[in-house]
Amino acid sequence: MKTFLVLTGLVSVLLVGCWIKAPLHPDAQRLNGLGAHAMTEGRLVEAEDSLRLSLEYNPCYAQALHNLAAVAYLQGDLVRAESLEHAALACEPLVQAFNGLGAIAFKRGLWEEAEQQFSRAVEMDPGYLDARRNLVLCLLLMKEHDEAAIQLGRLKVLSPDDPLFLTLSEIFGDKPQGEGML
Repeated sequence: MKTFLVLTGLVSVLLVGCWIKAPLHPDAQRLNGLGAHAMTEGRLVEAEDSLRLSLEYNPCYAQALHNLAAVAYLQGDLVRAESLEHAALACEPLVQAFNGLGAIAFKRGLWEEAEQQFSRAVEMDPGYLDARRNLVLCLLLMKEHDEAAIQLGRLKVLSPDDPLFLTLSEIFGDKPQGEGML
């Protein structure tokens, strides 16, 4: 009987693990895409409805959880947005969720926490431009000019036509350096 219970427990763990790692249902992906598109057009109620339905297919769909967090952020509900970003990260280490947590901390004026989250996102994906832009702005507000100049230089290499780089270059010259930045 003991062996049966142990084996049953192991099978249950394996089945749950396979369910979580199973390919996403096509409708979950489609609904996530519709929700993300509606969000970019400012149709937040429609976006939320599509994203919630997407999560009915897979409650641990990290991208849909992150997109739902972005909707909450745009609606001004930072508590719910933060909770949803953490839920996304519990499902998968999603770079966008770290950037989202940074944006939430930034909006609350918690510069050091925001910097940590943006840095985590950049460490996970050095080419993720949104996180790198956010990191530059955060470092400038923290008066970390040398590090901001380094990150801005990396942004230039990654995307020479980046609007933030071009704007700051116009203000500070083509090669912003340390204390001369502000």
